[in-house]
This record gives sequence, C-alpha cells and structure tokens, in this order.
Amino acid sequence: MNINSTRNYLNKRFAGVVAAVLAVSLLPLILLVITTKIMNASSEKTIGASDRLRPSASDVDVSDYIADGGSAMIVDNDLNVTLLGGTAICENDRFTSEEWADFLVRSNDVSEYQYDIAYLTGNNGYWLVLRKPIQMSISFGVVFNPEAPGFSKTVILLSLILSVYFIALFVFVIFYSKQTEKEMKERELIKREEEEKRMLLVSEISHDLKTPLASVQGYSELLVSKDVDEQKKLEYAQKIYDNSVRSNNILKSLFVYSKLESAGYILEPERTDICEFTRQIMAEYIPELEKNGFGYNLSVPDKNIPVNIDPILFRRVYDNLIGNSVKYNSAGTNILVSITDINAERASVDIVIGDDGIGIPKESLDKIFQPFFRGEKNAGNSEGSGLGLAIVHKIINLHCGEIKYTGDENGCSWHIRLPKI
Repeated sequence: MNINSTRNYLNKRFAGVVAAVLAVSLLPLILLVITTKIMNASSEKTIGASDRLRPSASDVDVSDYIADGGSAMIVDNDLNVTLLGGTAICENDRFTSEEWADFLVRSNDVSEYQYDIAYLTGNNGYWLVLRKPIQMSISFGVVFNPEAPGFSKTVILLSLILSVYFIALFVFVIFYSKQTEKEMKERELIKREEEEKRMLLVSEISHDLKTPLASVQGYSELLVSKDVDEQKKLEYAQKIYDNSVRSNNILKSLFVYSKLESAGYILEPERTDICEFTRQIMAEYIPELEKNGFGYNLSVPDKNIPVNIDPILFRRVYDNLIGNSVKYNSAGTNILVSITDINAERASVDIVIGDDGIGIPKESLDKIFQPFFRGEKNAGNSEGSGLGLAIVHKIINLHCGEIKYTGDENGCSWHIRLPKI
C-alpha cells in the first residue's frame, strides 16, 4: 500500500469513525427528546387558557387542570390576584406593574413549570394564568422537577436510556478496537507478502541476469585475448551482443511488470475497434511468420466491435502471446487468432490466440501467470524472461477482462474476454 493509498484509507477511516461516534452520541439525545414529548403529551392535550376564558372570571372552570396537578389564578386589571386552585403561583395578593411585567417575562423562560396565560379584554378584563410542573424538559439544559407527577418513572426511564447508551458505546469501542487490530494484522500481512514478493523479484532477476552477464564477461575476456583469430572474434562478439539483448529484454520486462504492479498506475484507454486493431497487428506479423515457416489463421468478424483499451499497452498482449508461439514452437506450427462477438445480452467480446504446437504441461497450469515462472519445456529457452504471461495477466485485469488457458499438450490456446462499450 503506497503513501497516497494509506493516507486516503486513514482519511476515510477517520471520517467513518467520526460519523459513527456522532451517531452513537446523538442517539441518547434523540431518545431523551422523544421521551420528553411522550411525558409532556398529556399537558399538551389539556384545554388551553384562552379556551377557558369566560365573560366573568367567576365562571372560569379549571377543576380538571387542578386535578391533573396544575395551578391556576386570576389577575384582574388592577393586578389583584385570586388563586383558583393548586399550589400558590405567587407570594403576594397583588402585583405591581414592574412585578407583573417581570412575571410575564419569566413565564416564557424554560423552568420547572409550564405556563399558559390568556387575557380577556374589556372593563372587566382579567388574565387567566395556568401553571403545571414539567416532568422533564430538554433545551440548553435539563430540568428535573421532583414535584411533577410520575417523576420517579421518568428517572428510571432516563437511567435505562443512559445505561443502554453506555453499553452501546462500550460495545462500539470493543468492536472498533477488534476491527482495527484485525485490519492492522491484515495490512502487516500484505506488507510482509509484498516484501517477500519484492525479495523474490530481486532474487529471480538476479538469477536471470547472472547467466547472460557472466557470458558477456567471459566472451569479452576471450575477445581481448591476443591468441584469438578474427573468425572467433566475430563469433564472440555475436555472443556478447545476443546476451546483451537478452539482458536488456529482461530488464525491459521487469520495468513493465513493476510499472503495472504499482498502485498509482493509470491506463490511458481509447475507444478502439478490436477487429481492426487485431487485423493491423496480424498484418505486421505475417511477414515474420512466413519467413520462419509458420502458418496462420485469422478469423475476425467484418464489423466494428468497440472496446475501451489502452492501445499501446494492449499491444503487449498480442506480442507476448503470439511471440511465445513463435519462440517455443518449430516451423510448421499454425498460429490462430480469432474474435467472437458475444450476443447483446452479454456485452463482451472473446479473443482467442493460440497455436497447434507443444502446448503447456498440465502440472504447470497453476503457475503460468506467476512472475519468472517457465515450464520445463520452455526453461531451456534462453530468450524468455519469465515475465511475459504475468504482464499479460496484469494488462487484462487492468482492462476489467479475463484470461484463461484452454489448450492442451497438443496445442496452446488463450481465451480472453473483454467488456464492450
């Protein structure tokens, strides 16, 4: 996992944890608000002060309100106070103007009581003040009033809610810790596997380069010897050149493979007619095939089948597979390349590249896409890097396609499936 991938992962993980903590933290508040609404529902359903007003203050009926734990009083135009029932709402029998204004302001504040005040206009006008204890109120603070009916039940319910919250929070922390530990172990395992792959890559490339480089060194020493005739010098020079080319090919393959394996590698796809693309490549190969005595059979539909591929990169698939057929088989072998357009219900196209040559032994099939693997029949070929099929497999995967080997020991056949546009 590279630095950018790790940073993105940690950012996403942090955002997820923050969201989860916020959700868990807001849960009790939401439950408390719901509980408050339920507890105060009976108060909200009672008849309001404005609906209780009558032309005469003596006709005002608040008996049901008093029976439900509330208090009521009348304040006439001279600010005289008459208690209709319940606990006293004020200490004096009469308000001053300042006291009455202060009372009206305070009645709108969040407190232990819920006020409902209405005024009847006229010469005999009056204020009807209703007050009831609030069981529980949530605003910027939480109010508890032991005098309210059912207060003990509210405390029990609140305790239950908080207990559930802290249990849920504890479970979340434990779960998150376990998940984090698991993911850290998985990342460590991936890191260790990547390190092992890197060491194997270094070991394999060192092994593959050792033979051609030793050959270059040996023939170079012979070449500078004074006892070597001109014919031998030309022969040694050719050997040096051939082994230099092989070393260069190995390094080029390693570079391509490493680039494709990097997390930051990005394709440059283009809309491409896979039929015309295949015909052009085969047209380039025909002179070489005929020169080396290989037959060929091209079966491509005469229509446009669009795919989204990186043309330069995808060319390597053909070069590696056709190149292997030429490299590991003798003259007289036939090379087959075909394209089949899958029906519209399955938006994909099949490409088959193969030959009727020596094929691949069954015991090697589970390793053919591993880097640096060469089967027994091919191990003696000094030109192979052992990276060709690994590169092909990676390219197909990057194009969201599939590749599988469908041949046998009497022929080699690679079946490639690509999504169509």
